Amino acid sequence: MIQSEEKDKNKLLTREEFRKKVLARFNGKCCCVGCTEDAVDAHHIMDRKLWSDSGYYLSNGAPLCAEHHLQAEHGELSPRLMFELNEISLSDIQKPDKITELTDEEYIELLKADKLDKWGK
Repeated sequence: MIQSEEKDKNKLLTREEFRKKVLARFNGKCCCVGCTEDAVDAHHIMDRKLWSDSGYYLSNGAPLCAEHHLQAEHGELSPRLMFELNEISLSDIQKPDKITELTDEEYIELLKADKLDKWGK
């Protein structure tokens, strides 16, 4: 993770702060390997509805172009891949508070194994 992001990775941001900081991560470009398109959205890696506070955490954001954003929303790009592409260590993320059936460790293990979709299923 970029050093200037370190202090904000699990700090709740406003919607605008989230968008600005996530898009800045790749200088406004899509984070997907080989893509040269501009990022048009700050994608929530794990759905924001999984948090009581809407999940605007830098560690939960990925800058994506329109095509890759659609793929991520349809589950074609996994959360694990989004975390990896954005150099977000799984140990640095926080488990959404609405995922109560898993311990923190179980949540991380399922992400590592690529067995969780963006909706936590």
